Amino acid sequence: MCGSGFILLCLLVITKGERVIDNELTEDEEGIVEEDLSDYILDGDVLYKTLWKPKDCAGPIDDGDDVTLATEYYGQKEDGKEVEMEHALTTKLGKGQTIGSKGDGLFGMCLGEHRRLVIPQHILRNKYKQILPGILDSVKTYLEVQVNMINKMSWHRFESGLNMAMLEPIENEFCSRTVVAGDTLAVEYEGTLENGKVFDSSANRGRPFGPFVHGKRQIIEGYTETLEGRCLGERWRMTVPPHLAYGDHGVGDDIPGGATLTFDVRLVQLNDAVWSEEVRNKKVLDWEEIYKPEVCEEIAGYDDELYIHYDATREDDSKFGSLVDNNPPYGPFSMSDKGTFVPALDYALPGMCLGERRMVVVPPRLGWMGGHHDSIMVEMMLVKINGKEAEKFAPEGPPKIEL
Repeated sequence: MCGSGFILLCLLVITKGERVIDNELTEDEEGIVEEDLSDYILDGDVLYKTLWKPKDCAGPIDDGDDVTLATEYYGQKEDGKEVEMEHALTTKLGKGQTIGSKGDGLFGMCLGEHRRLVIPQHILRNKYKQILPGILDSVKTYLEVQVNMINKMSWHRFESGLNMAMLEPIENEFCSRTVVAGDTLAVEYEGTLENGKVFDSSANRGRPFGPFVHGKRQIIEGYTETLEGRCLGERWRMTVPPHLAYGDHGVGDDIPGGATLTFDVRLVQLNDAVWSEEVRNKKVLDWEEIYKPEVCEEIAGYDDELYIHYDATREDDSKFGSLVDNNPPYGPFSMSDKGTFVPALDYALPGMCLGERRMVVVPPRLGWMGGHHDSIMVEMMLVKINGKEAEKFAPEGPPKIEL
């Protein structure tokens, strides 16, 4: 097959960015693969074989979808050494795009699915050389395949061996709180065996499961792993290996010992909050003007050098910030560079006048890089623009510190 000008490709969607596995290839590892292609399927000019596919398909890929693919392939470094490489690729599929949903071996792929592709050399040169850095243009190159994102859906594999498809994520600006240990929760769910048989569901029981306390071993470990960090209303499908479910003994006649279980889950209660259409449509990220000078002498622009003071109050009424901690104003920074490192504050800054104060609601997924589970109320004051100071505040003391 190698002599016919085909190159074996395997696409693997796992990580973002590019990684070089710095192991020079031996002759046995150079990618020349003798393989029976009789069980491959032809899609346009590309042959493909499914290596693994989730029992329940999320997706599948279709024209116009935004997908994240991670590729693993043999490539060539700048010094000429041939090594194994990984590269994450986010692209739109379909007509007019570099890669189509049909004719390129990706048609009908599910979230998390693995495929092996066999691609003619002319397609490799015309398409993949443009998007896979360093890929070898010879029969020595091969790759393998998985899909990590389709539009807003995403695939996650935990170190424990649990697989999770995030089917309905909550947008960051609509998530007011994320799950932590000690929270009181309830979920809607449907559990199935590997043969597809439903062994239990909240619909059959006529109510959600709960309330239960997260992190107190009141539910199987598979739930504990996937619930951590979730937002109210999120829906996911998890495939739970036996050691995170009911082990070798099973449960009664419904769940045999050693069973791998699949659960379709939605978080419907998080402490006092209950999932509803009203909650679904309530945007958490918000800000309002609490003081504005009568004369707006300077307005924060995209490329301006800025300083701010801030005073943040958490869910438990604890406080932090440059004023509370007696620190100098945060700066200098610009919105055209890295901003404040707190996305919610960056959204609220444009158009602020020098000396203006705004109250900003900072949701957990748009907040501080160290992470927080609650929405934080932040009073933000713009105290300096391009060296010009507001009347009541002047930056002094040591240089900028991270928020």
